Amino acid sequence: MEDNNYRHEDFDDCFLCKHPALRHFLTGLLVFLGAFAAFYVVADWHFKRMFDPAAQMRRIDRAVMQREKNFNKMERYARKQQERMEKKMFEQQQRIDRNAAQYIHVEQTPETFKIIIDLKPFDNDEKNVEVKTNGNMLTINAAGERNRHNKHEIIKYSQTFAFGDDVDLDDIMKIREGNNYIITIPYDK
Repeated sequence: MEDNNYRHEDFDDCFLCKHPALRHFLTGLLVFLGAFAAFYVVADWHFKRMFDPAAQMRRIDRAVMQREKNFNKMERYARKQQERMEKKMFEQQQRIDRNAAQYIHVEQTPETFKIIIDLKPFDNDEKNVEVKTNGNMLTINAAGERNRHNKHEIIKYSQTFAFGDDVDLDDIMKIREGNNYIITIPYDK
């Protein structure tokens, strides 16, 4: 029970009681060493976990899976964009073909073939229509410009006609009548 009756006067030769600055320094040193030990333990756990081969493999696997997922997303996006572009170009070509079919007509009579080209979409100028022959093939290339709704469009038309041996492509006649450019191809006699 005497231990519970502690009195400070009994310990007057206490070294730390005579040097309070040293007591504060040693208390600070013990707190610092405790904090350093705690930091060291946590850092050691972290570095052991970070350099653990199993943890590294899991991290690499996750990164590879994430890259594959991102690549697949980009691939799907690029494929959709490509499909949209192809669809848009196909629709545009269909529209151009429908419009071109409105401007170019082929008629066959007992003596001749007539290809009638409406020159309005081709700047109403027969110089924008080029006619070439190669053997039994007749190629028509036409181009024109059009400004609609603040858009500048270039209309191009190209078509090749194949004829049999009964047609004489050397005697082609080209005349202009109003807005029409008429190419007449006679049968060989």
